Amino acid sequence: MKALILCLIFIMQLSICKAISPKEEAFRKTVSGVIKAFADQDSLTLSKFMDKKTGICLLFRNGVFDNLMQLNTIGFRDEQFPQMMFSSAKGIRAPNLQYGKLPKYSCEREGWNKKGLWVDTMHTDHMVSAICKMRNKLVPDHIAAKTISGYYTLEQKSRRVVLVGKNELELVFYLSYMNGQWVLTIVDHVSSDCSA
Repeated sequence: MKALILCLIFIMQLSICKAISPKEEAFRKTVSGVIKAFADQDSLTLSKFMDKKTGICLLFRNGVFDNLMQLNTIGFRDEQFPQMMFSSAKGIRAPNLQYGKLPKYSCEREGWNKKGLWVDTMHTDHMVSAICKMRNKLVPDHIAAKTISGYYTLEQKSRRVVLVGKNELELVFYLSYMNGQWVLTIVDHVSSDCSA
């Protein structure tokens, strides 16, 4: 009888631990909404996931160097570079969100090391601030230290989400927790670009 009670207590504790916090539930809903908006090429819906003051930082490679561009809107009908890159996720479908190490792209293998929808809550990615520092060093750009610090602060409150579909479609983006909600702040087209 005592063993049965201990077993029930253990099971109850497990179910309590598995409960999702409101913040985490909001994260999951935002991930799903952002993916659906990219899949449907729906700019209006996607704009609801953006912070008007912060906008979207688009990471892309043009030539040898990684670049970034700050945008206030995302348009799917604009066929000019770099806006045309947003259409690459058209029709992408999201499996269940998994927590763990993110997929990595291999230029040698020309593919990701795993498929699925992933977020790593244990690692903070600093790709944007690293690109800024690298551009200042090699290009040279004149990205102010204050701007780089602002990106670093944004990265500290962000999660990188990687979706690799079965049909080789991909979508890599960051959600940042700002003013009590998750918002889309960064879209990454650098990670799987081996053109340099």
